[in-house]
Amino acid sequence: MSTYVISDLHGCKQEFDAMLDLIEFNEYDEMWVVGDVCDRGKYSIPLLQEIMAHDNIHLIFGNHDVWLARYCQELIDAKKDNNSIDMTDDLMCWLHYNGGYSTMDQFMDLDFPECYDIKLYLEDKLLYKYLKINGRKFLLVHAGLTEEYTGSKMRMSQVPEQILVWAHIGIDDNPVQDATLIVGHSPTFLYGPEYEGKIIHGKDDTILHIDCGCVFGRALGCIRLDDMKEFYIPSTYPIPGRRR
Repeated sequence: MSTYVISDLHGCKQEFDAMLDLIEFNEYDEMWVVGDVCDRGKYSIPLLQEIMAHDNIHLIFGNHDVWLARYCQELIDAKKDNNSIDMTDDLMCWLHYNGGYSTMDQFMDLDFPECYDIKLYLEDKLLYKYLKINGRKFLLVHAGLTEEYTGSKMRMSQVPEQILVWAHIGIDDNPVQDATLIVGHSPTFLYGPEYEGKIIHGKDDTILHIDCGCVFGRALGCIRLDDMKEFYIPSTYPIPGRRR
């Protein structure tokens, strides 16, 4: 049995399936997806349904997953009554500026039992997870933590959702003293061209940034916690603004 961590799939189902083949993922393994299954890519809902079908693949919420969960019932109501949706600023931010339109369209094409299955699945919201593998402690969070929410008396349950799914942190920003922090959210190429398509190991290997920017044309990265081996699948998406 092996434990794998991956993040920011963003509808990249082809690359995700290729990763499962590459690591020879089986029923005895476990995989943790550190947020953002949906949006921007082509196959958000089929990918989410694939994850839902595996008891040994677990989702830790990212900001895009929060958005879908927030609007599931509203989308179901609109589908049921053929009504338009109230386009609030938050909904427009998701759909128009963060790639949510394709997710919404795919969701609306489902039958009602499938819609409710997704809604129920997303109601079981997990925002962080501690793992202990071979004596090493890991903390999995989509976006990261900020200094004001850490300390000897701070509990993870006290950290606001907004921080856990939206924080933007530096390469070495792990304020947790007793665990290796694993985060996604910010594609690694944003930290510098030398990190394009690669997992970043922060200072003293106490923090790992694993969003390798698959939907932005770089790569899908995955790490096996048992031996810290890294795996990569090239993206099938073009790099924005760059000719292939």
